[in-house]
Amino acid sequence: MNKDFLLLQINDALFPIGSYTHSFGLESFIQAQEVKDASSALSYLEANLYSPFLTTELLSLKLAYSYAKQNDLNAIFEIEELVCVSTSPMELRLANQKLGNRFLKTINTLSLPTNDLFQSYLKASVFPTHSSAYGVFCACVGLELSPAISHYLYAQSSNMVTNCVKTIPLSQNDGQKILLALHATFEAIKKKLDTLDLAHLCVSSIHNDIKAMQHEVLYSRLYMS
Repeated sequence: MNKDFLLLQINDALFPIGSYTHSFGLESFIQAQEVKDASSALSYLEANLYSPFLTTELLSLKLAYSYAKQNDLNAIFEIEELVCVSTSPMELRLANQKLGNRFLKTINTLSLPTNDLFQSYLKASVFPTHSSAYGVFCACVGLELSPAISHYLYAQSSNMVTNCVKTIPLSQNDGQKILLALHATFEAIKKKLDTLDLAHLCVSSIHNDIKAMQHEVLYSRLYMS
């Protein structure tokens, strides 16, 4: 098993967990014309990455990784339960769990060499999210935290950009320009993540939560969330 290629594989858009079916509230922003062109898409992505994505997904990834390294399964479960109860929009809560469960099922089919903690986690986790399951897995197979975060951050951002390109719509060139413009944001977010701890987990964006709730009652929609 080549760890560098494994990290690429589990973050690839073709890794079958169903993330392409979710916009995490973005579709509501687009239908309300709050995100309507390349400029507003970039502004939305920067705001989303700095707030709910940083304090929920990336921070839970970091904490789950750390607790897995300490063989503290109960602490991991507490993180997942906290994320679950702190995610007010139903669609976001269900999306997080669906992606987490699907990630674990796909990993399990690959028969990779993992440790006892990961096998116990597979059997006992009740509220796995994509980010927490990913963090636990990376820790248990010996992947380094910093590149694991970088790959996850880029892959999820790329997925958001793809949703913008398809749904607004934008040109493919605009999508690539947005991704390039986000590079500085990625660096800043990783530095900010280093300063965050459990007390900052699930500090959310009310606006994003409202849009995610509005998505539940959209007359027509392309995404599950």
